[in-house]
Amino acid sequence: MSYWKKVCLGCALFAGMTIASSAQTFTTLAYFPYVSFYSSALIQGRDGNLYGTTQAGGTGGYGTVFKITRSGTLTNLYTFCSLANCADGWSPSGALALGIDGNLYGATGRGGENDHGTIFKVSPSGALRVLYTFSGTDGSEPEGGLLLASNGKFYGTTFGGGISPSCTSGCGTVFNITPGGSLTTLFNFNEADGYGPAAPLIQGNDGNFYGTTLKGGIQNSYCIYGCGTVFKMTPAGRLTTAHYFDFTDGSYIGSAVTQGSDGNFYAPAWEGGYVAFEGCFNGCGTLFSISQKGKFTILQKPQSPAVEYLATLVVASDGKLYGIGAELYTLAPSGKVTIVYTLPPNLATPSTVFQATDGMFYGAYLYDDEMGSAIYSLDTGLSTFVAFVVPAGKAGQTAQILSQGLTGTTSVTFNGVPATSFKVVSDTYMTAVVPAGATTGAVVVATPAGNLISNVSFRVTR
Repeated sequence: MSYWKKVCLGCALFAGMTIASSAQTFTTLAYFPYVSFYSSALIQGRDGNLYGTTQAGGTGGYGTVFKITRSGTLTNLYTFCSLANCADGWSPSGALALGIDGNLYGATGRGGENDHGTIFKVSPSGALRVLYTFSGTDGSEPEGGLLLASNGKFYGTTFGGGISPSCTSGCGTVFNITPGGSLTTLFNFNEADGYGPAAPLIQGNDGNFYGTTLKGGIQNSYCIYGCGTVFKMTPAGRLTTAHYFDFTDGSYIGSAVTQGSDGNFYAPAWEGGYVAFEGCFNGCGTLFSISQKGKFTILQKPQSPAVEYLATLVVASDGKLYGIGAELYTLAPSGKVTIVYTLPPNLATPSTVFQATDGMFYGAYLYDDEMGSAIYSLDTGLSTFVAFVVPAGKAGQTAQILSQGLTGTTSVTFNGVPATSFKVVSDTYMTAVVPAGATTGAVVVATPAGNLISNVSFRVTR
């Protein structure tokens, strides 16, 4: 159940649009040359370009993998259902994940030999290889995409499938898969502990994984199949439910949780809260936080569909939580929402806004009732920073760093401890060996143009 299935599709066309306000600039970078039901957030590759998927579009309308430069040059890298019987899958779902080998990893919600979806690897030049095909009992419809964990494996969920006595076709699963394609089912949902995980997992600063389910948990007159859950899972697959929703605090949890700089997790619920206010028949949703110990707090209960919060939040380079709907906004731990930029009217926005290392936000929007989509950038004045392929590692391991202007780097420090070995591969990608004695904290890269600081702490593991 992608975010696009929730948003209003009555969108106006804003051709070649550039809108500036208070030194903030919104720019449409490119329109897809085909009908393309866009679903995934963007990610940044080693080359500094942005990559994503479309659920439809391409030859036959089965979805694509694409690349876009920051100046707006759009390239179709791969069209799904290119193999006989759609053995390569179709309807790619969720964001791609950048692997430690520089390739991109993702999932298709449908297709494959059994039409239950696939896991694939695609090179930056567009060469695709199917790594795994789901059969149903091991999961079906991996809609949330993949997460590259600190142990080098990818973790993900399937919306359905698996083995469950309470769901005829399975309630969904959590799995991990190696870069070579060896998949392990870690957990089968059973409706009481969750049903239908649709969002990506995240790895918290404690090394555990956190996720959400659309349904399952508490059943009542508003939630026949349960109102949804937030869960925690160890790397070995031991799952505990952190919170059961009961509709008054939210329901239909279709977005991922995001860990803020304070260590708590933040997310929106798509429905629940207030009922039948100005068009929200099932409630306009909530914004909530939950601590690592399970303390749950309702932060916002919007009473109008005009201010529904549907998108996964992101931590930007200024340490603030950002979300997007009708506006780009920040969310404070207290629950205060501050509008940063109001988007053009009648413009449907993507499920997640992405901040690239140039400091700018990127995403997509639907621009007509035929589901045509476009890529945009939004400059709010945030500065360049460094990001990681995996934001964790042991002393002696190699950290992979993404940014802009890395040529001429003179030093790299991990929470103040200098790396004795680093290598600048290109202006947008470098590596550095985690030094002995380093502790969890910011990574600072000294370049001729000044210091670049990581947007999140690099977690030093033991």
